[in-house]
Amino acid sequence: MLPNLTDIKFIRLMKKINSRHDPIFIPVVTECYAVVSECFPNVERKIKRDGGSIIYGWQVWSTNLICEAEFHAVWKSIDGELVDITPKNPPVDNILFVQDDSIVYKGAQIDNIRINKTDNPLVNDFIDIQKALFKIRNKGVRAFSNEYTLSKNEALIYSKLESFSMDLCSYIYRGGKTNTHCFCESGETYENCHRQELDSLIWLSKTI
Repeated sequence: MLPNLTDIKFIRLMKKINSRHDPIFIPVVTECYAVVSECFPNVERKIKRDGGSIIYGWQVWSTNLICEAEFHAVWKSIDGELVDITPKNPPVDNILFVQDDSIVYKGAQIDNIRINKTDNPLVNDFIDIQKALFKIRNKGVRAFSNEYTLSKNEALIYSKLESFSMDLCSYIYRGGKTNTHCFCESGETYENCHRQELDSLIWLSKTI
């Protein structure tokens, strides 16, 4: 869903992005050849067909847990109108977009920027897992491709982090906190149980 522009968490996210441009709502008018999640080649193809230029920035989304900015490209027409030509799943009519002139895009994947919308520190753990997964997926030359192959050790850690992420997200929505019984039903609190495992997994993700 689109964020509330007056929400304090959204304002914090804008400070992290630190763009000189204000966030604006722009229409999503997809092209028949455009592919979901392929905004950069989509816009380049649009420019070849219809002129205009590419504008880099962030499309911003909000969930019950986080406010998130995803690096994105939109098309600027010769008349100066900004249009998002890349289809979404599920479809939407508009996106919230923040132009960012500070990033020179050279083809490497750029991680999302996330802000915890809640007072629950477990959401910060969820965000840390997403950062670790991104770093594994985009290690070295893999950052320049949407397709990647992981080593055996990388695949093992990645799989454990993905599983942890799903369990943690479900646990948070059920009301889990640092001092409640862990989602694994060990009888220990999360802080004294799987939180310790998460520290190990994050550390391992940095060493492989």
